Amino acid sequence: MRWQVLAIIAAIIGIAPISPAAAAQAEPSACAHTPTILDAGDFLLAEPATFPNFWRDRFGDDAAYLKIRYGGLPYAEGTALIAGLEKRSHPPLRIAELRLAYAKTPDRAAMVAGMQPLPNANSIVPQLGQSALRAFVTEDDGDWLLGELARWRAADADQFDASRISVGLAQVLADLDDDAKSRLAKRAEDAGIWPMALEMRGVKDDLSDYVAYLDRLPPAVRPDKSGRTGFIRKALNLANLRPSFDIAKQPAEVQALDGQNDLGSAIRSIGQLIAYVPQTAILLPLVNQTGNLSLGTAVAGAINAQIAAKHLDPINNPDTVTAAMLDGIDYVLGRRDREHNLRDARISEMQGETAESFMDRALARVMLASFMLDNGAEPPRRPNLLTATFPWEQWVGLAGKLKTGEAIAPEDRIAAADLMIAADRPADALALLKTAGDWKTAVRRSHELALRLDRRCADLLRAPGPLSQPIYRFEPR
Repeated sequence: MRWQVLAIIAAIIGIAPISPAAAAQAEPSACAHTPTILDAGDFLLAEPATFPNFWRDRFGDDAAYLKIRYGGLPYAEGTALIAGLEKRSHPPLRIAELRLAYAKTPDRAAMVAGMQPLPNANSIVPQLGQSALRAFVTEDDGDWLLGELARWRAADADQFDASRISVGLAQVLADLDDDAKSRLAKRAEDAGIWPMALEMRGVKDDLSDYVAYLDRLPPAVRPDKSGRTGFIRKALNLANLRPSFDIAKQPAEVQALDGQNDLGSAIRSIGQLIAYVPQTAILLPLVNQTGNLSLGTAVAGAINAQIAAKHLDPINNPDTVTAAMLDGIDYVLGRRDREHNLRDARISEMQGETAESFMDRALARVMLASFMLDNGAEPPRRPNLLTATFPWEQWVGLAGKLKTGEAIAPEDRIAAADLMIAADRPADALALLKTAGDWKTAVRRSHELALRLDRRCADLLRAPGPLSQPIYRFEPR
């Protein structure tokens, strides 16, 4: 396969050798990037002087979590921080979920006792949030949750629906070992909560139990032959995204279904790549839109091989992975279809930005990294893969100013921050973002930077599964 950017990536590696992928720090505060993460958190927690129309605080909850964990806040101080955020006129969207996940056992019980179900609901379970549900299950092996679901079913059998909750719970527990998943699945089965029993078996790396349980489902919900195949295919598609899943160790029925086409091998390659760099999840909708499995087998497969050979560093230099992915997409789809499919594509990792813009910025950072790092270097020519609207000359000019210490105007500081990231100077990048003219974009980019640094440190906001939202994890207390 032709990789247009790998020669330049190799040159960057020669200037700044790849360091091993960062292992999660036992103590978050020990990471060299902790001061910048905390600084970003403070910026994200500051409310705007004037609220933009329809504004929602989508980052304050993550910022509070990082501040608690990386700042090593005492429990009373962390609780006070969360309580203050809840009282705001525009509280962070997941702050109640963070409060429940963070609480000690007696405090959480008191909080739950004081909660009122939403209108037309007979339980508070649907409003707890995934982090809180995870906290309940990991704390008492599911005692409270199963008891509450049984109470809910008894109180309102007609409206009781555990299916949606079970799907979400299985997603947030996907990183537990199979024994823990089996225990909860068996307890749910014994309690008659069959959706939870099924979903928890579906996120195990061994699908034997899942396949067997389909035949033990209550007669009223047991699928026919066609439906059974649909259930297995759904579980298989999700399992294929987990790097720990081994198709060769699955029941013959699952292997036969997988062998009907090449989709499984494509999804497994993409799942491995997402585990390395979450933003590469853009390959999944691209496969769905185009039907081109080479995006997985060839593009993701080749990048995985580069990572395994330590030619790409997904932790400390994820931009090189994104640039290689962009090159691969272009090779497989062609320039026109690549731009058409990325122009309006969005995934959560991109924080309101299109995939096209996100990849343009990553490629530009890769190409300008050596220029930023070497005072004697000449700026590179405009990369062919950049879209026509990307302001390359502006970025080159800003890079020159940054190297000579010239002042950067507020309207240019968003782009200048990207260049500081290219130079591996995240603290300087954040300083530029905090004083940028475009506050809304600066907040989004500061959150993106905080996530990027978290992955280089303790990786606290890593999602439990490839398509899950970040979870607020705390040790049971």
